[in-house]
Amino acid sequence: MAANGFIAVQGAVSGLDFLTGRSTSLEGEWQAKAAGGDPQPKTTYLMLLTQALTDAQTDMATLLGIEAAGTGYARQPVPWGAASTDSRQCATTDLVQFGPFSDATGLAAPVAGAALVTRMTSSAGQPTGLCLMAWNLASPITTQQNQALQLAVGALTMTLAVA
Repeated sequence: MAANGFIAVQGAVSGLDFLTGRSTSLEGEWQAKAAGGDPQPKTTYLMLLTQALTDAQTDMATLLGIEAAGTGYARQPVPWGAASTDSRQCATTDLVQFGPFSDATGLAAPVAGAALVTRMTSSAGQPTGLCLMAWNLASPITTQQNQALQLAVGALTMTLAVA
């Protein structure tokens, strides 16, 4: 699954605010998750998307409108490794699996991208979460009935470039 990624607007703002010691909306989101009873308040989740994104489309209202759907689909927690001081990069440390999808057509539409978000679900009565980073796939993936999508260890990376 070849993909190119970019940090979302909220992810960039939150990252810069964190690095400069400012209070952030990301911090507020983590606190809201903890208050809501989420067992791991700093867990991030990957949501699959049916359209490729631009930076201007990384708000949660847009993402919720293009999130993948189908029986067996749910956002998945992303296991991140510690950031390397040499490369200023962190990568996934375990397999991330979506599905298997039991609908006759798999997912309702091909998967064209993914977003790293702060909420496992976006239901009524709770915050929708924040989008931190997004990836567009090199080519969309169509799923079949009983198929699962898997991301290998290290398939997703985040790098903080320093000029």
